[in-house]
Parts: sequence; structure tokens; C-alpha cells
Amino acid sequence: MASPALEARLARLRATYLQQLPAQVEGIRQAFTALPEAGPEPEAIATLFRLVHTLKGGSASFGLTGLAAAAAAGEALLKGMGPGASGPWTAARRELGACMEDLDRALERMEDPPPEPAADPAPRAAPAQEGRAVYLCEDNPALCQALAAQLRCFGFEVAAFESLDALRAAALRARPRAVVMEMAYPGCPGGGAEAAAEILARHPVPLVFLTAETDLPNRLAAVRAGAVAYIVKPVNVANLAGTLSALTREEEPEPCRVLIVDDDWALAEMNAAILQEAGMATRTVNDPLATLPHLLEFRPDLILMDMHMPGCNGMELARAIRQIDAYLSIPIVFLSSETDLDLQSDARRTGGDEFLLKPIKPSHLISAVFPRAERMRLIRTQMVMDGMTGLLNHTAAKAFLDDTAARARRSGGEFCFAMIDLDHFKKVNDTYGHPVGDRVLVALAGLLRQCLRKADLVGRYGGEEFAVILPGCSLPQAEACMEQIRERFSRIRFDAAEGGFHSTLSCGIASFADFPDSDQLCQAADQALYRAKHEGRNRVAVA
Repeated sequence: MASPALEARLARLRATYLQQLPAQVEGIRQAFTALPEAGPEPEAIATLFRLVHTLKGGSASFGLTGLAAAAAAGEALLKGMGPGASGPWTAARRELGACMEDLDRALERMEDPPPEPAADPAPRAAPAQEGRAVYLCEDNPALCQALAAQLRCFGFEVAAFESLDALRAAALRARPRAVVMEMAYPGCPGGGAEAAAEILARHPVPLVFLTAETDLPNRLAAVRAGAVAYIVKPVNVANLAGTLSALTREEEPEPCRVLIVDDDWALAEMNAAILQEAGMATRTVNDPLATLPHLLEFRPDLILMDMHMPGCNGMELARAIRQIDAYLSIPIVFLSSETDLDLQSDARRTGGDEFLLKPIKPSHLISAVFPRAERMRLIRTQMVMDGMTGLLNHTAAKAFLDDTAARARRSGGEFCFAMIDLDHFKKVNDTYGHPVGDRVLVALAGLLRQCLRKADLVGRYGGEEFAVILPGCSLPQAEACMEQIRERFSRIRFDAAEGGFHSTLSCGIASFADFPDSDQLCQAADQALYRAKHEGRNRVAVA
């Protein structure tokens, strides 16, 4: 069911479409008048066919059935007047003239006057802002304080409680960001499950249970209490921090991007509104010959295009797009009122993934577009992400650095670039084993994600080396940020069979203001990192 906002937007589009219909029909009549009486002229017939075809699709999509039927009759007649047509031209032109009169009559008979544009519904009050603190409840005082301290190293605000009563009282005062709690408490049969159910009834927030129990009945009790994670002691703090980071991430996932290519602006805007309502980002292009710049800038996950357009048709445009390696696999969905099954088959064979008929129900449009766009977005994400840490891989990080430098050069903006390297990482692997070393890498990746801004870009540059792009950041700000991350990371304790240990990092920073080229910037940050290593490690150096 459409939201009030979408219904209001579609009503405004329909009103605007109705207002321009007389001019659109007049344009068709002028194109008919331009047909020569002496004999058929293919270019003139093609122009008239495209105009009538556009009217048929638009009027049907906006529910103007009488006008759509008259346009469909004219379109069918024009198809018979194309290449290879037989029969006297004068008679065919006369019959087409009768169709033009039917269009005029259908326009006059419309009993649907342009409605007043609907007003947007009143904005709803914003929900109460969620608290920032993670509530931690553990009845072992030493473990409670140790876990709280470690989670704070990862950038979380933590409120620690050693009793269920204290936890309940805090939850009554303020909404937590998440709840992490022991499941079993002495002398309390319901334990954490019962207390958690009370809290979640008031605040539906992520719940994580800590427990020494691994049996199924306890796991089922956790599920029934509403837990989304079940962590068995001894607690791997890096894993707990990663779980919390995923559960409390505030930024919305990046929406799928759909490029709509259709010379009928009203239909393009209507389809854009429907897809936006479903959570997708859209951009409309009304001139098919202007598609390529929008492809490069908008980077769509799917292209939704019409078949019959001025300058080139949809099949030609699809072929041209498929010639570009970067768009060889991008989904292309045709949306047209073209009912010729042979043409639909040709469209699929020449690069189209699906062919949809106008008019189309909003739910059908969404179900055809979203899964394909989402699949493309996920494939692209996997191509640019490091499998272990979930950060950008080396190639993607370097590409984003080049892109950030190009934008800063155009706009005169500033940014900094930091290179981070784990100290004595080979010794960690040799002493504790590669699985433990991997946990250290994942912990640093999680710390960077937690402590940096949404606009910052983080990549695993290779091995134990990481790269950070800090847009709009001055050199002193970047140094302070990296120093805070270095200090927090040095306090994280990693547990292994051989005993607990701490790891440290070194960092080199360079500013685009001093090195206005991405290669120079990268080399300068790398040299600063080398200096930090040479001067004793566990420090931040500035180029």
C-alpha cells in the first residue's frame, strides 16, 4: 500500500501530466500533417510512431484508458505503414487521419479535470533519540570492569552494572544503545532472560547474552528472550566489539541506485517516485544520448529504460552500454508499451535482462527491479571488500584515494591520508599462531570503523597494513584522531592459549595540502610511517 507521501507525489505528477496533454496531442497532429501526400517517408513515419507510442504508454500508466486505446489504434496503423508495407498510401494516410480525429475526441471526452496538486502530509514527530551508552550487566565485579574497559577501547560508551536491579533501574531512566548481560544469576531462577524481556518490552534494542552454558535449552531461552547474539565465555572481546558494532551501526545501508532512461518525463518521474518509496535511489535521464555521463557519475546498480526514444532506441543504447567493460554485467530492464513479442525477444537478446509492459503495477515494478539491483550492489561490494576485515581492499582503497584527490583538486578542499601498520606482527603470528593474528587484524579493523566518521574511508592495504582517507580533515585533526586510535588499540587485551598480550600500531600521516597528488601523498604517508617505526614504533608521525 502506497504511503500518503507517495500518493500525494503521484497525484501531483498526474495533474501536471494532464495539463500538458493538449500540447502533446497537438504535437502528434503536427507530425501527422508533416507526412507527405505523395508517398511514405520512413523518417516522418518513425517520428509520428514514436510520439503516438509515447502517448499510449503515458496515458495508460496514468489511467486514461480512452486516450490510451485511441493511441494504440494509431500505433497499430503506423506499424503497418513501415518498411515493407503494402497498399495505397493515400488510403492509409486517410485512415491515419481518422485516428488523429479519434485522439482529439478522446481528449475532449476526458471527464477527469486536472486536480489540484495534493499537499504533502504533515510531517510526523521524530522518534525520541536513542541513548549512546551500551548497558553491560555482569555479576562478577572484576570481569564486569574488565569487559567495560575493553569495550571502551573500541570506542563504545559503556555503563556497567553488577546487579539486575541496577540494570532495570537504569533502563527505566534512559534507553540504552544495546544491552550485553550475563544470562545466569545466583538465586534468580529467571536470571538474565527474565530481566532482558522486561527491558526489551520497554526498549526494543539489540540484546547480547554472555554465558558459560552451551546447551540447547539455554540457547532457546536466549532466543525466546529476544537475544540476537549468544557469546560463550571466556569472552573474546574483539568478537564482542565486532558484534556490537554491527548491531548498533547507525548509518543506513547504501540504497540500490537505479538509472531511469525514458523520454517521457512524467512516466520517468512516476517510476522514480515508486522506486524511491521502496528505498532505492534514482536518477532520471530524458535524453538517451546523454546517458553515458550519468552512468559514470551516478554508478547505477540497474538501468530501467524505454524502448522507443528519440536519437536511439533502447536496444541500440543497451548494445552501446554493453560495449563498456565496466557495464558488461549491469542489469538492464526494459519498460515499454511495446507489445510485439518478437521485438521484446530481440530486446532481451541484445542486452536486456527483463522486459516489462506499461502500464505496470508499482508492486510488479519493485519486484522486478529491486532483487536485480540488490544482487548487483552485493556483487560490487564483494569485489571491493577485503574478505577478512570487511574493509576496502587495496585496489578499491587506491581508487578512492585517487577519486578523493581529484575532487579536492577541483573544489579546493582538504583531506589527509594515513598509513597504519601493526608493530611486530610477524612475532604475533609466530608466537600465538595465525588464527590469533587474524583476530588482531579484525580487532583493528573494527576499532577503525567504530572510531572514524561515516565519511572516512578505511582499507586494508595489504598484510597488516591499513589505509585511512580523512576528507575535510586538517593535519592537526588527523594527527589527534590517529593518536586516539593508537592509544585505544594499545589497551586492547588479546587472549591466547599462551596467555594474554597487547599489540600496538605505528602510523604515518600526510596532507593533500602539502602533497597535491595521490601518488605523492601515498609515498609521503608511507615515509612518515617508516619514520614512526624507526623512532621506536607505537607512535604517530606526520609527513
